[in-house]
Amino acid sequence: MPEASHREEQAPVRAFWSGTITFGLVSIPVDLFAAVRPRRKSMKMVDREGHALGRQYHCPQDGAKLSFDEIVRGYETDSGEIVVVTDAELESVAPEMSRDIDLARFVPREQIPAAFYQRPYFLVPAGRSSKAYHLLARTMERTGRIGIGHFVMRDREYLVAILSEGGLLRAETLRFPDELRTPADVGLPKRPKVPAARVKPLTQAIEALTKDALDVGELSDRYAEALHALAEKKEKRGQDVIRQADLSDEDEEPGGAEVIDLMQVLRRSLSARARVTTVEDAATAGDGRRRAAAKSPEAGGRKPARQAKTADRQKPRPDLRRASKEALYQRATELGIAGRSRMDKEALLEAIRKAA
Repeated sequence: MPEASHREEQAPVRAFWSGTITFGLVSIPVDLFAAVRPRRKSMKMVDREGHALGRQYHCPQDGAKLSFDEIVRGYETDSGEIVVVTDAELESVAPEMSRDIDLARFVPREQIPAAFYQRPYFLVPAGRSSKAYHLLARTMERTGRIGIGHFVMRDREYLVAILSEGGLLRAETLRFPDELRTPADVGLPKRPKVPAARVKPLTQAIEALTKDALDVGELSDRYAEALHALAEKKEKRGQDVIRQADLSDEDEEPGGAEVIDLMQVLRRSLSARARVTTVEDAATAGDGRRRAAAKSPEAGGRKPARQAKTADRQKPRPDLRRASKEALYQRATELGIAGRSRMDKEALLEAIRKAA
């Protein structure tokens, strides 16, 4: 347990968005860092040999596997009808790309109910001078106000609140009002009148558990700790341990929501591309030798057109299934395949074969 915690603390943290806080004539450059990280351990879906499983889509009527070309986006209307929306139409209504957190209002902190807060981030000064950043942080903290605005991150527009705590600015993405349910939505009954005789024992029970300070240890993830201990215990016994499988996160979407080590991904991608290129070069060289032999006088000149086409169809192809998902995604980028960022490994393979 201590070693795992130490590795997490040493993991590099990178800003994944940079821009400016703007309001009026003020412009403050900042970097955005995630204030939370994934849970310490997560389960992976694998087969009994430890191979990571990919996502597949099947037709609900006949159970047939669907290719990516057969899948489109559908928007469900209030009447329950499904309206197909194309990629071009989605791009036409996408928010305008911007690197600004445009603050429209400064309001008292208590004006934003806790239920609106969604995901926390740290805002760190990014320019050469941080005077404006610290001045804004002190002013907001002294007045007890927060800034409300919008910004665009990864092609999506977010409602955001900027808060100041201890001289540091923090951003909180907010839920939109229509995302929140009211007590009436869940059918909560009206508050009944409670007899005073029932209030006293409840008050005493609360007072018995009341403390002036919170022990952070009480907030520990007991499930994650128990799961970690279980896995460690089984590994020491050699029970249900899969040693030969590659349990890398190759099924994650390129450019996912979490911060990743870009150098590590680049190394894997280059290594995988080198393997694929080697296979392709070998296939091309072999095919070139066959064509040269066919043109030689000893071979009797050029092959007939039909025979040449047959030979081209039968030439060895690179085994792309052995390539990583990053390498396949790079190949799909080179081929200009639309929608590649939403494809799993199988869909990328199929799309590359069709485009090649």
